[in-house]
This record gives sequence, structure tokens and C-alpha cells, in this order.
Amino acid sequence: MKQAKLCWLAVVLGLAACGNGRAAAKDFGKPNIILCMTDDQGWYETGYNGHPELKTPNLDKMAAAGLRFDRFYAAFPMCSPTRASCLTGRYPARYRCMTWGHDLPLREVTIAEAVKTAGYATGHFGKWHVGGIPNAIGGTGRGLPESFDTKPRHPGNQGFDEWFSAGNNYDIGYEYLYHNGVQVPPKPGDTSDVLMAVALEWIGKQAAAKKPFLALIWFPAPHGPHIATPEYAAPYAKYGKAKAPYYGELAGVDHAMGLLRTALRDMQIADNTMLWFCADNGPAAPGMTGGLPGMKKALTEGGLRVPGILEWPARIPKPFATSVPACTTDFYPTAIDLLGIKMPDEAGPIDGVSLLPLIEGKMAKRPKPIPFLDGGKARVVDNEYTLENGRLFRFAEGGRKDVDITDQEPDVLKRLTDWLTEWKASVKKDQAAYSAKAAPKPAKKK
Repeated sequence: MKQAKLCWLAVVLGLAACGNGRAAAKDFGKPNIILCMTDDQGWYETGYNGHPELKTPNLDKMAAAGLRFDRFYAAFPMCSPTRASCLTGRYPARYRCMTWGHDLPLREVTIAEAVKTAGYATGHFGKWHVGGIPNAIGGTGRGLPESFDTKPRHPGNQGFDEWFSAGNNYDIGYEYLYHNGVQVPPKPGDTSDVLMAVALEWIGKQAAAKKPFLALIWFPAPHGPHIATPEYAAPYAKYGKAKAPYYGELAGVDHAMGLLRTALRDMQIADNTMLWFCADNGPAAPGMTGGLPGMKKALTEGGLRVPGILEWPARIPKPFATSVPACTTDFYPTAIDLLGIKMPDEAGPIDGVSLLPLIEGKMAKRPKPIPFLDGGKARVVDNEYTLENGRLFRFAEGGRKDVDITDQEPDVLKRLTDWLTEWKASVKKDQAAYSAKAAPKPAKKK
């Protein structure tokens, strides 16, 4: 968007005058938090990670200006469980959210509920897919029956003041969204641009009121069916009818991220805004992992490793990259550590870790492993080691090729095997609270 248009947006929203200046961190005592997430975008599908065809200039600028995670993981290789992990900091199997379309029960404490105790405004925009919104593709109430909760599991009952959300994935021209529970028809145009316009209107109001906020902007792209607008698909026409709309959707995401970064600067809140970008799982299309093994639905690097960026000028004045592994379970503990929040009603153990020490340059290694579980399959990532189905591997070539060292490091193998056994027992204990026997019986109809 050109500067003139952004100035017009500022006038409409009642924001500060446009300009290139940044506000100092002291302008807001508490940092704003924005979590942007795509749907089915693999680690390799960015320009800054070396994709030879896809252009993502705005994400490239964001990665070059902030903290680039070279090993950022989705908690699960499918959408709903990962989204639940972003909200809770807990591994989704703990509350039986174990595949797409499974819900997040209201008993779990969300990041939105936590930051509201510190005076934050909270908003969710885009794909929700953890229950409570009618007409979702694939339904709602899967995994854990809706009868377990007395209220729907939509964003409004999970700590969000404002929500403009869809029950599942949506694309140009289909599926209705819900604005604070009221159904609204799809809006014309690229889904990422439309979504960003709605989110920016709300963000602008919080900025004008000098109210700290949490905004989750969860893009539906590039999940299929791939329906890109001509302006974004046209530059990729030479790559064929299959790739052009796919790349076009990712180009739309990148453009929307550019709008967001520019608007934050025009609102003079960029310096003290913690701006995250990641994806919910690896790519659904083959050949898009850059050599990482596997893809969506697989507990492998290709299925779990996703783009990860944090831009926060006030706290990250000099850009850097890290190979310390991080995960979507880390958002919640990072936020409550940042704000000094204690949540006594958490439903159980937090699996993520606070990344503040990493941001401050004080974390050379992750303090505890990242677990992954899907049925009988399990995986543990512990800095340079990976435990996978009983075998121990060491990362090599950026994870594109792992070296089997099962017979060379018996102590490490035992340590991680014992840790996984203990962690699984903890998960099983948590799941007992969500058993069919524990679910309240639905009221009889009169």
C-alpha cells in the first residue's frame, strides 16, 4: 500500500499522523503482541530460506530486521492441534486435540485469558478451527464432545474481546465468517488482504486509545483449494497452472504482512510490538520442503518445521538468527513471563518454555526437549539430538540429513527415552480429565 493510502487509513482510524518516526518503547509500558500464522506453509516456502521461485520480500525484510528461527516447530503436523498449542502452551494431546477439527475445551487457559489479567485488549482474526463456530467444514465438537462444555468453544469464550473468525479454512468466495458471533458473508478480494484490513482497523483503535493488545491474525492461505487473485498469481504464471495460484496465495500473505509492518510504523507502535510469524504445519504439496523429510501429517522435519520470525525493535535492536529449537507451545509461557503473570488456574503442566532468555541472548540451548506425539508415533527434539521411534539421531546439514547415532550415544539415548516415558505418563494423566466418563451429561430437553 502506498504512503498516501496509509495516511488515509490513519485519518479514518483516528491515529497519529503518518511519518517515518518510531515511538520509543516507553510510549507503551506493556508491549503489544501480534501472532501471525499461515496454514500449510513449510519452512522452505520463503525467500529468506532459499526458495528459488517464491518471492516473499516483506517476510525477508522482517527476518532481516529481527530474530530468525532456523528451527521453529509446529507442535503437530496438522492445523487444529498446533493452533491449540499456540493458545495454551500445552501439548494438544493433553486435552485430546489430536487431529484436524478437534476442539480446545474451555477448561484450558488461553494466552488471551492470561494477558487480559494484565489489562490487554484481545482479538482473533481469521481461521480458528478449535471449535465453537457453526458451519465449520469438518464440524465442531470433534475429539471432545461439546457436551463437555456448557458454552461453545468459539474465540469469545476463550478470552477474545473481538473476533472475526471462521470455523475452519476459507477461501475467496466461500464459507461465512463470524464477527463476534454474528454471521457475515465473505468479502471480495485476496483473503489475506481482506483479513489484514479487518485486523488493522481493530489494531488502530487500540493504538489510538493507547491500549496494549494481543492480536492473533491466522491466515487461511496457502491451504487448498488454491484460489489466488490475478494480481498475485500472474507473476507466477510461468510455473504452471498448479503453482501459480499456490504461489499467488503466499504472495498475498507476504503483501498483507507488508501492510501490517508499514501500518505499525505509521501508528508509531512498531518499536514496542512483539510481531511473530509462523505456520501451523509443513506443506501439503510434495516437493515444497527444501529437502526436509516428510510433509504435512508426518512427525518429521518436513511436517513440523515451519518459518519462524520475531520482530521487536525495542528488544531486538540488532537482528540475529538462532538454531536453538523453538515451538508453538512457547508463545504462552513467553507472554506470561514477559508480563509477570501468574495463572493459578492452569489446567496442568506447560510444555513450552519462555523464549525471553533467547531474545536477550542468554539462551545457548533449549532448557527442555520438545515432544511430539501422534498415536503410537513419538518424536523428541533436544537441541542437536532427535529421538524418533526409539532411534537417536544428530542433526546434520540443517536437519536435511540426520545421522543415526543410536549405538554411539547410549547415555543420551537413555536420557531422552526416560524423559519421553515420563512425559507420556504426564499426558495420560491429563487426558483422564477429558475422558468420556468425566464429561457432564447434557441437559434433558423439556
